Amino acid sequence: MSPNPAHTFSPPSPSRCVVFSVAGQALALPVEAVRRFLPLPRLDRLPTAPRPVEGVFRYQGEIVPVLRLDALLDLGAGSEPGGLYAPLILITWRGRPTALLVDRVHGDVAVEPEDRVASDPSLSFNGCAAAAFADRVTGRGGAVTLLDPARLLSEAEGRLLDAFRAAEERRLAQWEDGGGDAP
Repeated sequence: MSPNPAHTFSPPSPSRCVVFSVAGQALALPVEAVRRFLPLPRLDRLPTAPRPVEGVFRYQGEIVPVLRLDALLDLGAGSEPGGLYAPLILITWRGRPTALLVDRVHGDVAVEPEDRVASDPSLSFNGCAAAAFADRVTGRGGAVTLLDPARLLSEAEGRLLDAFRAAEERRLAQWEDGGGDAP
């Protein structure tokens, strides 16, 4: 007698996460949230941008703000970003590309639902720390904090980031239009 398909149990599948380091912390994002990894390009600095905004760059025709997770999550006060070879993780935030400046990308790992535990409350600003799991990737042991990319910024921070992006788009449009004052 064959089992009834309606009563067949299928265990939840593991989720894949990209593990990376920022200021000595092992963090992760769901694989589906990561669009690609990029080398650190030349960034345009915005003089009025807050500390978490490292700068902006143009990627495939769009202005992409670069966020410093160390500053955004208050990891290691006074730490400096990873330097010339620091990678960027390109994500989509509110339908627009946004890049996260990290120290190192370690790789991806499958995380079983039962292996997730509550995250460190100190990393949970705006509820962005969704869970934690055992670190099997970095070689340091301890736990990896899984971030919810949709909750990395508060509503107010999101509005400011959109304003910085729009200001940079206007500035670049003036150069592309020749400044509008050509004789």
